[in-house]
Amino acid sequence: MSTKPTPNIEVHRRSGTATVLLQNPAQRNALTKEMCLQLVGALAGLSADPDVDVVVLRGDGANFSAGIAIDQMEQVLFDRDQDGDLVNHLDLLDRTLRECAKPTIAAVQGLCFGGAWQVAAACDIQLASNDVAVAITPAKIGLVFPRAGIERLVQRVGEDRAKYLLLTGAKITAAQADAWGLFTTVVHAEEFEDQLAALIAQLQANSPYALLRMKEALSLAAQGIDHPGHDQWWATLWEENAANPDLVEGRAAFLERRPARFGESTGEK
Repeated sequence: MSTKPTPNIEVHRRSGTATVLLQNPAQRNALTKEMCLQLVGALAGLSADPDVDVVVLRGDGANFSAGIAIDQMEQVLFDRDQDGDLVNHLDLLDRTLRECAKPTIAAVQGLCFGGAWQVAAACDIQLASNDVAVAITPAKIGLVFPRAGIERLVQRVGEDRAKYLLLTGAKITAAQADAWGLFTTVVHAEEFEDQLAALIAQLQANSPYALLRMKEALSLAAQGIDHPGHDQWWATLWEENAANPDLVEGRAAFLERRPARFGESTGEK
């Protein structure tokens, strides 16, 4: 008697890149509570790992993810902690991705439904194949899409298109998704792996210090320019920025017409 493989994630490391695979083939890589917990733990570890430059999130096989596993919806979205308070594991995963200290790429192929789009859009960059199919379908099962997902969707596509996607649950093509801005970029399927490798190389060539601080600055900017504490944060950063070793190395490399070797003087890489 055969048994279904247990939904899981795997992390593969190669040359500074950590690839995190969603593995739930029986449900087209739909997310379970255990997968969300594993992802949060793995991402926290990768964020702090000095040997990791870039994190890539992708589905194992042909599909990115079909969203939340329907038979696990209560455990994923409406779990309870020891005090009886609601816990939304999708939102916790979303926050962990947004707060990751390393650049994150969602490599999206095949199906990207519902909460899977929210997870992909929480990454810094979404590289999608032109075979991708997108649908945000919570209305079809009586569910309200999570706040973070709705807010991000409106930011990406505007209120009118967000209404269309959420109220109809319609499946749209990669061409529509590209035109509406649901992903950072959409490339031909046959070029997908080469484009992903080129994107990783671009990120790895840049200063880890600059990438981290600009990720933080962009997060602050998204909160609004009048947010309390921003002026002090920027003042502190600018003092630090003036003396950071990567700036010294980057400027020297430019003047000497050679590739920069960031982190070598500090032993970070």
